[in-house]
Amino acid sequence: MHSVPDLRWIRGSRLFTPALRRQLAFIQANRYQDEPYYVGKAPAGNAVFPHEEAYADQRCPDTALRILALCRFWNMVEYFSPYKDLTKPDWTRVLSDLLPLFVAADTPLRYRHAVLVLAGRLQDGHATLAPDPLLEQEMGTYLVPAAVQFIGQQVVVQRVRPDAPSPLKPGDIITHVKGQPVAELVRQRLPETPGSNRAARLRQIAREMLFSPAPELALAIIRDGQPLRVVAPSRLIATLPPVPRAIADSMYRLLTPTIGYIDMAQIRKQKLPRMMQALRQTQGIVVDLRNYPGDFVPHELASYFLAQPTLFAQYSQFDSRFPGRFLTSEPDTLLPRPGAERPYTGQLVVLVNATTLSLGEFTAMALRATPHCTILGSQTAGADGNRTRIVLPGGLVTGMSGLGVFYPNGRPTQGVGIVPDVVLSPTPAGFRDGRDELRERAVELLANRRPTP
Repeated sequence: MHSVPDLRWIRGSRLFTPALRRQLAFIQANRYQDEPYYVGKAPAGNAVFPHEEAYADQRCPDTALRILALCRFWNMVEYFSPYKDLTKPDWTRVLSDLLPLFVAADTPLRYRHAVLVLAGRLQDGHATLAPDPLLEQEMGTYLVPAAVQFIGQQVVVQRVRPDAPSPLKPGDIITHVKGQPVAELVRQRLPETPGSNRAARLRQIAREMLFSPAPELALAIIRDGQPLRVVAPSRLIATLPPVPRAIADSMYRLLTPTIGYIDMAQIRKQKLPRMMQALRQTQGIVVDLRNYPGDFVPHELASYFLAQPTLFAQYSQFDSRFPGRFLTSEPDTLLPRPGAERPYTGQLVVLVNATTLSLGEFTAMALRATPHCTILGSQTAGADGNRTRIVLPGGLVTGMSGLGVFYPNGRPTQGVGIVPDVVLSPTPAGFRDGRDELRERAVELLANRRPTP
């Protein structure tokens, strides 16, 4: 058994009369044991809530329904989240802390921000809010066509679109947005930004930083040590075409004559045999998980690197007949490919960062369990396990991690993420020079190692 619910509240003499306490104890001992109506179990083991009313016709639900939204989310987490004990401050405080906020949220926009604060308190990367027209309008329908990311506490321009002229250059450090210091912007947005750890929250803030309600955005930057002020043109998001992939990009290729590369964003299960046959003679492979995998292949991909069965994860699943109780499963086992040739004997280097989330982290766990794997990069998003969908009054859709995922020894991944063996982050100079410093370091590591006999 992984955990049991805390039901001490039913014995509270300050709240309940002796008769009511006896009735609550009776309900606990004689609870409904058949398949529940409001809660189901998905094939993967996480909860589903198929019969909760969305009240989607109300942009701003009335006070009673706003309180229902708070209580519904709180109870779903309290009884069906394997990770609620990781929240700080304690999850039990959320109802009393946020009740005044939900009562006061008497406009559609204030209500949505209250829900964002609630989701942020869970500290779970699966608790993001689905795209919402009102929030998108508030954030802005224009976007400066560039990608930025946090390196430490600095926001650095990673790349700019080649098809959209911009005063920004890769390696620029953004210090102010519309006159506001980045540090202050982060302080304001953190409480309303769901995420399992600070790195994941900063990734989300960076993604939203260059949105604008107007066709230009005033920025203060540092370039080559010199402070500059620029006005960056913004483009209507609806008019921005997808960024075209470079011709050289593919699911797999050679970085050097002896080192292969796998882009997990493009991975497809049916193409694994052909890919691994093409990379079989290499002395090492770089597996890029700085993305969301294109297919569910943790077991299949790991099987190419194994000579014997290997434990790599165990799970905690809720007990549908005892809300709040979670049971630990038997450890999950990776198996060698049946009847296959000798496993791949080269080295693996797996690249991760805060974009590595959920399935990406689960895939990294599987590869880490293989004999010759090194994890290189920075802290991952720390949101492992299948997502449980939650619908709140007003038709707002969010979620939570509904399946507990742990290493075989019980060590958690939620919040912590996949801890790299070699810690490395990119630098402004690397972006400025158009270099992928993590991939370069991976190639160096592999070039200095020989295949295992």
